[in-house]
Amino acid sequence: MTPRPPPSLDDASAGYFLDAAAELIDAMFDHAIRERPRRLRGIHFPAALEWMRVSDVVGLAQKRHGDGASEKAFRNRWPDRNTFVKAAIIHTMLYRDAPEANPSLHVAKLPASAGAASVADSVIGLCDGLLEALQARPRSYLLHHIGPLLDQYPDLRTAIIEDIVRTREPWFEGYARFLEALQLKLRPGWTIERVGLALQAMLDGFLFRSRIESEEMNEARSAEASLFAETVIAFVLGVLDLDDSRESTHAILDQAARAE
Repeated sequence: MTPRPPPSLDDASAGYFLDAAAELIDAMFDHAIRERPRRLRGIHFPAALEWMRVSDVVGLAQKRHGDGASEKAFRNRWPDRNTFVKAAIIHTMLYRDAPEANPSLHVAKLPASAGAASVADSVIGLCDGLLEALQARPRSYLLHHIGPLLDQYPDLRTAIIEDIVRTREPWFEGYARFLEALQLKLRPGWTIERVGLALQAMLDGFLFRSRIESEEMNEARSAEASLFAETVIAFVLGVLDLDDSRESTHAILDQAARAE
């Protein structure tokens, strides 16, 4: 008989368990409780990820993949539950179970915005499309959920920050090309990195606010765009040096306040 290959953290069996964990994480953040698959309705989801039990992960993975997802196979890859949960968080946040659904792919739409007939409409489409893509994936709220606890897990925090930095770089490059194509410059004190970080913070905030005040956010839409897209446009207009004055945003505000 051909000997079995040694257990690995990136083999098919490992993927079974990690994919099952991703499904359970999505279920925890899914506000449509009645629409959860029947096999998940009996699972109680308390705070953070304390609710995730190895038995639930193994059970779901076995239903998906059969004997290749036994508890022994699980134990051969992760010595304890906490080690697995950390791996599952990264697996889920990186969309390794569904790479085609990763909202970060929207960065590919950024270069076309500069050449659109209406840059405003293109920016609105990009912003609203990105926000809607995040809202459609329950795991988008995972970082909001575990963020306050990350200082307790330095290695997990490091891994998540590294992922955030890595996925942010293509956006920075896209913003730079966008400004270059339109021959636009930023006001003094503003860099591509600061703009990108501000936009990310806005997106995080709007995503969270849209979940807890969905009706109010819908009512705040204009006929053309969401409040998020309108806010992005207002912010961009503020940091762009459209009059080539080389004045900072602070100076422009003071000048406007003193104007008669």
